[in-house]
Amino acid sequence: MTSVRAHRSVLPILCVAGVVGLGACASMPGLPTLELNRAQANQGGATFREGVGMAVTTPLDDLNLRRQAVPEILIAARAAPYATVGLRRCSDVIAQIDDLDEALGPDVDQPVPATGTGDQAANAALDMVRDTATDFIPLRSWVRRLSGAAAYDRAVQAAIRAGLVRRGFLKGIAQQRRCARP
Repeated sequence: MTSVRAHRSVLPILCVAGVVGLGACASMPGLPTLELNRAQANQGGATFREGVGMAVTTPLDDLNLRRQAVPEILIAARAAPYATVGLRRCSDVIAQIDDLDEALGPDVDQPVPATGTGDQAANAALDMVRDTATDFIPLRSWVRRLSGAAAYDRAVQAAIRAGLVRRGFLKGIAQQRRCARP
């Protein structure tokens, strides 16, 4: 009888083969493929290649040997999310909103960049690689607590929430002052 764990460790390999296969099939001559499909497959392969190193080394985060860097703008937002110091001109407000957009990604009122099916497949494969890599740590939740990784993750999430609040606050100020975004 085969175990579920054995099947889980094979699944990421199959996903990797699928993502790589997408790129190979898109580039095979003689097959009727659309240029868009080839571009999506190539983008998916690039996404996977860029993220596989981080996915495989996820246990380093759990052991608190590697930490996600928190942008300075989010640290400042956590310290004072409703501060109005330095917001004299519209350009100051818009500059801070832009900095927060860079750190947090697009807001709900901004268009989200479309991802192709290649990126979706690559992200699914990276999630499986990440999950498989973290399965090697027995009692993972306790390891995260004892190493301090869980507490650090909570601090990062608090900084992100403060950045979201700060961005909403600044957008309210910009709207009140009728600041035009460039």
